[in-house]
Amino acid sequence: MNRQRGILYLMIFMGMLWIGGVVCSKFAPHNPLEILLSERLTPPNKTYLCGTDELGRDIFSRILVGFSNTMNVSIMTLFSSFFIGVLIGPLAGFFYNTVIDRLFNWVAAMLFSLPFLLIITALMSLLEKNLFNAYAVMTAIIWVSPARIVRAGVIKAKSATFVVAERAMGKSESTILFRSLIPMSIRPAFIFSFKYFPEIIGMEAGLSFLGLGVQPPHPGLGKMIFDSLNYLYSGWWYAFFPAFFLFVIVFLSNMVYRWVSGRAAYTRQEV
Repeated sequence: MNRQRGILYLMIFMGMLWIGGVVCSKFAPHNPLEILLSERLTPPNKTYLCGTDELGRDIFSRILVGFSNTMNVSIMTLFSSFFIGVLIGPLAGFFYNTVIDRLFNWVAAMLFSLPFLLIITALMSLLEKNLFNAYAVMTAIIWVSPARIVRAGVIKAKSATFVVAERAMGKSESTILFRSLIPMSIRPAFIFSFKYFPEIIGMEAGLSFLGLGVQPPHPGLGKMIFDSLNYLYSGWWYAFFPAFFLFVIVFLSNMVYRWVSGRAAYTRQEV
């Protein structure tokens, strides 16, 4: 499997997740915000497939809408951080061992020295709690990972034979950077960036769990898990189904990344 095909598979997978999120939010069987105290903590049945919460809201419908929110934030964060990394990483690599590169390395080392969730939580505590700010803060932190990969690719390719030939043909440094070096580095960087997609999903759920993401009464998988902690014995389904759904999403994302990266490595060995 070449890198182009691997990127295509990853794009198809994320497209399916996004479309699934949109469809799920539109076809929820019940109103996820409707309060029915007469149905509070109802076990799973034919009417409520995953039961109801402490306010009588349908958990299955809230999971579907929460899944849509999680996918929107996670996919936008992945692409935004990759786009920023593609802009900054090549500059650091092209100006290797200069002030620009040293500044980039200092910022990258500072961000990687602390847990992402800790930094994001600290920043979110200073901002208004909503999905957009959660997306913006995660993007501002995670862009470092793709930027480092693109930077390494540019540094490695700078001394390649074809780059020397392009310089001999009179091409400018900017032309070489934007038409040759960056396109070569983007493909492996995107596949590597997808490695962080399950982590982004987990961070979004973690922010919602801490009350820094999706705000009530709107549903979020992490927020639903947090709200269910007081009902673990009286309503096991309340915590089980959101947690299981979140586990399935993260597990599938990890499996897709491992399959794509494994097939790409196998292809390189055969070549």
